[in-house]
Amino acid sequence: MLINGLEKNSINASDRGLAYGDGLFSTIKVEQGKVVDWPLHLARLKLGAERLFFPLIDWAVLEQEIVSYAETTAHFAHHVLKVMLTRGSGGRGYSITGCDDVQRIISLSAFPEGYLEWQKNGIAIVQCKTQLSRNKHLAGIKSLARLEQVLIKQELASLNALEGLVCDEFGHVIEACSANLFIYLNGQWVTPSLDFSGVAGVMRARILQHPSLSIVEREITLDEVNQADCLCLTNALMGIIPVNNYQGKGYSKQQLQHVTKLQMLINQGSY
Repeated sequence: MLINGLEKNSINASDRGLAYGDGLFSTIKVEQGKVVDWPLHLARLKLGAERLFFPLIDWAVLEQEIVSYAETTAHFAHHVLKVMLTRGSGGRGYSITGCDDVQRIISLSAFPEGYLEWQKNGIAIVQCKTQLSRNKHLAGIKSLARLEQVLIKQELASLNALEGLVCDEFGHVIEACSANLFIYLNGQWVTPSLDFSGVAGVMRARILQHPSLSIVEREITLDEVNQADCLCLTNALMGIIPVNNYQGKGYSKQQLQHVTKLQMLINQGSY
């Protein structure tokens, strides 16, 4: 683990990341030592730093640390790099006054090889009862405060489910526990708008920015999810995962061809 460029594995116990979840993170796929989609991860980190009123960050230093650390995994086909930024320590209470020492924490871990099987065969998902709160100031960014996801994961464990869709308090479908959602409805890919809830994932951004695709971003209802020809989940590590069963409803190979085509389009020249 690197902390501010040094090999160590401890931080100050008064760090605000620990005390309040006052920080940001991004989980990045590494291919044979090369960081995948770093510009998209960097853009989200910068947005989060701006939203949370972080002090100035030397992004060039962070990038160099990430690139150099990722290179140590060149002997692996896939690996995972996680970067965390905390506001550091300072003062007492919620005020950020005097907190000017951002902590850069970078760690490496093994790649979940099961994701490769998921990409090929898909997964079954459920509908979660746990809801996401709405906050336009935090929507889209990936802050350290992930208690909602902890509760969602516990619900999934109780249901013996791999993943599940989550709604906000108004019943709009937002995302899965650890992934974004795309549905193919009436001949068009649609993804939930994330103006008030959810994390704007890097793979989601890559799909939205693809010049050959025209994706609709809007509110999605549970009825529309049930009516969709097919669904898929996305994130930076798992890529694009077909949903082969949702709440007991299976999808045919013909329906899932829409996901296969999306996978092929996005994966062309991705690395």
